[in-house]
Amino acid sequence: MALEGSLRDFDLFSLFNMIKIQGKSGTLVLTRGQEFVKVYFDNGEIVGVDSNQVRMEDRVGSMLVRLGRLTGEELLEMIQRQRQTLKRMGVLLIESGKVSPHDLQDALSHQAMAILHRTFRWVSGDYRFDSIIPSDLDRDHFPAMPVDTVLMEAARVQDEWPEVERKLPSFDMPVARTPKAAALQLDIHKDLAGVLEGHGASAPGTSGLSHEEEMVLSYFDLPQSIEEIVQVSRYDELDTCKAILALMQKGLLEVTARTEIPRVVRPWVDDAPDEPLVEEPDTRSALLWPLVAVFLAVPLILWVPKGRGSYNLGLASLQPADVSVVNDGPTRMLQAWAFRMASPTDGGRPLAEALGRPMQGANPVQDLSKLPDPMASAPALPSSPASASKTASR
Repeated sequence: MALEGSLRDFDLFSLFNMIKIQGKSGTLVLTRGQEFVKVYFDNGEIVGVDSNQVRMEDRVGSMLVRLGRLTGEELLEMIQRQRQTLKRMGVLLIESGKVSPHDLQDALSHQAMAILHRTFRWVSGDYRFDSIIPSDLDRDHFPAMPVDTVLMEAARVQDEWPEVERKLPSFDMPVARTPKAAALQLDIHKDLAGVLEGHGASAPGTSGLSHEEEMVLSYFDLPQSIEEIVQVSRYDELDTCKAILALMQKGLLEVTARTEIPRVVRPWVDDAPDEPLVEEPDTRSALLWPLVAVFLAVPLILWVPKGRGSYNLGLASLQPADVSVVNDGPTRMLQAWAFRMASPTDGGRPLAEALGRPMQGANPVQDLSKLPDPMASAPALPSSPASASKTASR
């Protein structure tokens, strides 16, 4: 039996905690408008996350391109190979030798947490939990995530996010580097190997920026919206937005006055030119509909209402059949007795015809009224001559 309801009545913290305590296994589907998120549980632990707004493995591929582990052409080639082999993107990334299994596990967990943190900010929506787990989950490269860890991190995000969101501009406004940032020499350009290894926060270097701030600043090679940067950042949404806010406060990023954001060309996406749709000409013959009318009319014309002479057996079979019901011998005898008892004089023939059960010939049961009455007293027998002589002698 599925568990479903509204997030206004049962929030996500209580829902995840209940699934963890009861050790449930199944799929939790969270919906809000056209957006949905699927969280897969096994014995109370999270073993997969998916969303129709953010495809997790696509974001991992974008992050690997940003980190220099892959080129756009290599990722495009893997996407084409995935369509041919139907293998998972994670398997193809490992087979390429560009990514280790540990790096892929870390990246998938990171992106899953980003999706969950964004979902935990929902204040409305619906949920449904079914005790069904897909069999094609990539459990080899997605380590099980304890629910407690997710809830603790989500609570931290819930506490810090309102303040960060209040200070940031709208997520769809273009943000660009300032002339001060263009003249700044970043430490990541000096130590590229450290960036590719994905180390955590480091102490400020000659640039005066942390490792996360330099990484986020490097994303703004062209004016971009905050939403676009969040989609390609290797950090979660909160940390990325905090880094953007810190860079804006240091005068390295600013909201640009341009009304249109230049489109960033990603080589792993098919950039087909936007061509107007050309309506294909109708190649159907002009005789199509007349032929259809002929095929419909011929069976109707050849329809035989009262007989079976039509060669169209399908239509002729719809006519009511002339069925003659013939009873067996015992049944006919019982009916004959019933008609004779109902009408002794004529054998019940008129009654049988009126009831639609005409008899073949005369009623085989004879008229009982013409037989002697067995209950009447027998007449006195004449006396014998011997008995008469005895009576006279006396």
